[in-house]
Amino acid sequence: MADDKQTPTAEDNKIDHYVRLGTIAMGKHAQVLEVQEENTTNRFAMKVLLNEAMKDSEQIATLKYEGKVAQALDHPNLIKWIATVHRKTNIYLILELFKAPNLKSNILMDIVGVQSRLRKLIECTCQALNHMHERGWVHLDVKPDNILMSRASEVRVIDFSLSEKIKGALGKMFGGKKDIGGTLTYIAPETIRKEVPSPATDIYSLGVTLFECLTGTMPFKGSTPKDLLMKHLTTVPAPPSDLNKNVTPEMDRLVLRMLAKKTKERHKNMQEVMAEFRNIQPFKEDPEKLRDQRLADEKAADGQQSLGKRLDSRTDHTRSEKAKVDPEFAKQVAASAAAANVSTQPKSGQPEPVKPKPASKAPAAAAVPQPAMPTMPMPMAPSFAPQMPFMPMPQMMPGQFAPMPGYGYPGMPQQMPGYPPGAGMMPGMMPMPMQPAAMMPQQGIPMPGMPGVPQQMPPQMIPPNQPQPASEQPTATARPIPGSFLNPGQRPEPPPSAKDVDDLPMMEELPDVL
Repeated sequence: MADDKQTPTAEDNKIDHYVRLGTIAMGKHAQVLEVQEENTTNRFAMKVLLNEAMKDSEQIATLKYEGKVAQALDHPNLIKWIATVHRKTNIYLILELFKAPNLKSNILMDIVGVQSRLRKLIECTCQALNHMHERGWVHLDVKPDNILMSRASEVRVIDFSLSEKIKGALGKMFGGKKDIGGTLTYIAPETIRKEVPSPATDIYSLGVTLFECLTGTMPFKGSTPKDLLMKHLTTVPAPPSDLNKNVTPEMDRLVLRMLAKKTKERHKNMQEVMAEFRNIQPFKEDPEKLRDQRLADEKAADGQQSLGKRLDSRTDHTRSEKAKVDPEFAKQVAASAAAANVSTQPKSGQPEPVKPKPASKAPAAAAVPQPAMPTMPMPMAPSFAPQMPFMPMPQMMPGQFAPMPGYGYPGMPQQMPGYPPGAGMMPGMMPMPMQPAAMMPQQGIPMPGMPGVPQQMPPQMIPPNQPQPASEQPTATARPIPGSFLNPGQRPEPPPSAKDVDDLPMMEELPDVL
């Protein structure tokens, strides 16, 4: 079964006897193609109307008119006309093939390159327009889009669809154009006022183009078409040096004179523009050298900034390779790494210890008088389990008082284990005053462990601050004074329970605890 899709034949890629090679530009009504003449090596640019435009008689007339103007001109800086073809199937112009971007693209891609070739650009464009003026034509659509410039600084001015014949004295009496033509960004004030066009009209448009080459922007901008047209009529443009400090004052004067609102204040013709431009320097410094210097400074600044930073593996590898062949760079890298390590470690070389959080400071006891404590249960004695009653040493005589080491009351001399009573103080101790005799145990009081005195088991160990069972609670309610001794067989009273909170004494009523 045959394939329904038909492959394009050579005839489909041909326009008459020209073979289509590619598209150079595309417009609303026409397109520009690169073609090659059949059976030859000759290549041309073909400007051909689109199918819809071929139905419009005005578009057909405009294309034929452009061919007529191009045929009347002959200058190396003007695109050369080859032929005009009007057939029932196609209407097109055959023009010289000049493969180069227009000035608008050059400005967007490499404005510094445009500025470095500005002298050649201005001279070639002025010569092309001067040739048109001498032949009696004004271009009326001078703008970067209609100027082609190659890397070798070759220039071609294109698109003569809006060009007009320069009117003489009789033509000027009957007025100028009825419709405004041209691009609003580059249009001259007299064109807006519908006055008769003249060579000064192209001078104004070229001045706007030069302003864009010097600064990268246009001298006039508007939020609406009407606003933009009013600025062309009334607003004085700023000098280019306001936007590009490298522009000289002489270049400012040249451009501002070309942009004068009145035609009589501009140059008389293109030859006068060229004569003034030849005697000035457009820039204070070479734009390319200035750009290279700026890039070098930025690169050096970036390099210094990146020395102290950690880089990813790819960049680190690049730096390592560079350090192998550049000893000075290797020293910089090593110094930077050492400085970074020093800055991240403490001065002692050891990691800083973790500082504990500061504890809340307790108020000094004697600083200010303390208010009464809230009613809450507080123990009257140290919060440790009750100790066993005092037991005398075996060698002690009944009725004698000799406590174990570490037990006693304040002021009582301590005795070493095994020392008989009254042996004296421990070595190195200073004598201390004795307590009153009332505090000493009385002779004849039976003590636990003495002959004839029944032994008592120590009370059950009960955790502090918890009430005892009801069956074991003592009947006595007297509380011992801290620092005093309990009677033999007497249990210490537990802390009061929650129900006794209201019975607690106030802070000032409590005895001093030594």
